[in-house]
Amino acid sequence: MNGVKGMDLSQGIQESLQGLLEVSSQANPVEFSVLTQFLKGDNLDFGAFIGVANPDSSNPYGRQVLVNTPALEVMVASWTRGMVCAPHDHGGSLGAVRVLQGRARHWMWRCEDGQLSVTHEETVEAGGVMSCGANLIHSMGDDGAELPLVTLHMYTAGIDHMVVYDVQGERTLVVDGGCGAWVPTAEPQMIRHEGQGFLSPKAVR
Repeated sequence: MNGVKGMDLSQGIQESLQGLLEVSSQANPVEFSVLTQFLKGDNLDFGAFIGVANPDSSNPYGRQVLVNTPALEVMVASWTRGMVCAPHDHGGSLGAVRVLQGRARHWMWRCEDGQLSVTHEETVEAGGVMSCGANLIHSMGDDGAELPLVTLHMYTAGIDHMVVYDVQGERTLVVDGGCGAWVPTAEPQMIRHEGQGFLSPKAVR
């Protein structure tokens, strides 16, 4: 399947993504409304996406990237209980996230005048969809439902880089798009730029 990462995908995932890939081949980037409509639909094999979840207990979540093209990125995240990802943006890409399993705790942040603060907090049940605007800074974690949190993420363009906030170290990092939303202590080569204090994404791009 064009644009899909080198892995064997179930028929359910292939059929679910086929229409979206056809749209992405004609539009660069994919319209944000197309992603949100896709994720809010009930005619997809979401169980197949849960089946490719790739847990990683050393990080807030394990990443399984299914599609990464200039027009579209699709990723399944399998969340580690007791860990929360760092506040981050998506490098200017628009995104949408569907909770496939479990329950998410979702925080929205503001970085202004050197201060990083939470502006909104919510819980999102399985089936819920979160929108991630181009300028959104947010973080997420497993909210402790009976089943562990698994989420399906879609972005209007392949993510080249992200701004990640090291809250404890009071640093602003620009990390490679292949990095997750955390400080890559084990892979420092993922850090493209580091600034002291909390800087807005515009200030470090």
